[in-house]
Amino acid sequence: MTMPVPESQIRALIRLLSDEDDRIVRTISGKLITIGPPAMPLLQEAELEQPDMADRIASVLEEIRWGKIEDELVGLSALPDKSMSLESGSFLIARHAYPALNVECYRGRLDTMAQEVRARIGCRASGEETVNALNRYVFAEQGFKGNTKNYYEVENSYLNCVMDRRVGIPISLSVVYLLIGYRLGLPLFGIGMPGHFLVKYESDRYKIFIDCFNGGALLTEKNCARFLTEAGYGFDDRYLQPIPVRAILSRMVKNLLAIYSKMNEPIRTSRLTKFMAILGEEPREEGL
Repeated sequence: MTMPVPESQIRALIRLLSDEDDRIVRTISGKLITIGPPAMPLLQEAELEQPDMADRIASVLEEIRWGKIEDELVGLSALPDKSMSLESGSFLIARHAYPALNVECYRGRLDTMAQEVRARIGCRASGEETVNALNRYVFAEQGFKGNTKNYYEVENSYLNCVMDRRVGIPISLSVVYLLIGYRLGLPLFGIGMPGHFLVKYESDRYKIFIDCFNGGALLTEKNCARFLTEAGYGFDDRYLQPIPVRAILSRMVKNLLAIYSKMNEPIRTSRLTKFMAILGEEPREEGL
């Protein structure tokens, strides 16, 4: 069992971050990063009290936060596919860019949305009535829509931003839809078609595909097959099969990797590449 590092030792290390020798600063930064979360309160305190060291301290804090997120992702990825949480994974991806994200606040907002939909559906609604009610709520009342003007804007891929701005890309809007639906116990599944992501509602009596990027448009299998053929992918039945949470998360990360690579952001690209390695899933070239 690792013994906790005394507070006095952490404070002493933080003071050494002011050294003019870059090699010493790198060494001290490494030691603080190794200490990890226990050092964070003292680092945050020093960041406020010693503005001349703010940049160095912020860099150490970022590495510690990243390490914590990485550890959480490792734990999530170790679970069997059926036990993995799309919600937890999506917020972990969001925390990559927003480390101080108040996840519980966003979970609460999803809870509220689900409660409002439940009140509209009632207990005897058919599958078709349920989907129509959920679509009206998400796309008409709440105003979620596809970001057609800035499709490759990085915020389109982070769940918190999508919930705040009400715009996103097919997969991120589908995740919002799925998370509300899961709270209602609806038989919803992510469909990772090449070039487009859909949600499928599938019960014994009603089956339909929902295009969350296009206002919740309802599609049949024939509609989907036509899209795939016209887009040059050809039709394959496996394209319309539900994909596991691991594959959904990997696709979200892959989208971000493509965007940050074009933006020439090597640090974010490196970290997201590590995300992909942890998830251990290499999705097809599906697109966003």
